[in-house]
Amino acid sequence: MAGVRVQLIPMDEMEGVTLPSVSPREYAVIDHDEKVCRVVDDDEFDASYVDRNIDTFKLRAVNWLTLDVDNNIVDIDYEDGRRASFVLGAIDLSAPVRTQQYGKSGGVIYPIDESGALRLNATDTPNLAAIRRWYHGEAKRVNDERIKIAEVVHAFAQVINVLGSAHDTVTQ
Repeated sequence: MAGVRVQLIPMDEMEGVTLPSVSPREYAVIDHDEKVCRVVDDDEFDASYVDRNIDTFKLRAVNWLTLDVDNNIVDIDYEDGRRASFVLGAIDLSAPVRTQQYGKSGGVIYPIDESGALRLNATDTPNLAAIRRWYHGEAKRVNDERIKIAEVVHAFAQVINVLGSAHDTVTQ
């Protein structure tokens, strides 16, 4: 089986070579803000895409008993002041084929499927997928700490029980 070899060609060896120009990519966006379907260029897409320019993210409410982060709404704040909110569990951690359809709402461009539903996943929104994985890791970390605390409490209770039994034996 033949392998592929890639190497950088020095600029002095490129003299006389004309490379094709690359035109900026364009995206068709269903713009709910302006009530139109329009084409946006790379600059507008990059500035408004849901997975880019994230400043902060925070879950609205966490059930500290169950630590079920997936059913909570995550608020995403962007560097330019925009805000997006959706259920954390809506971010699919798998990596299906990249979407070619987009919608815009509240100044944020989202990947969508044929029906117009959000399509947040590891391929189209890797930063959002990383946020979901981070919250899963934090929930596991907190749960692991709870288990350690429960083990310490159990060991302490056993020691108190033994000392109580010893005290009862001595006083009789």
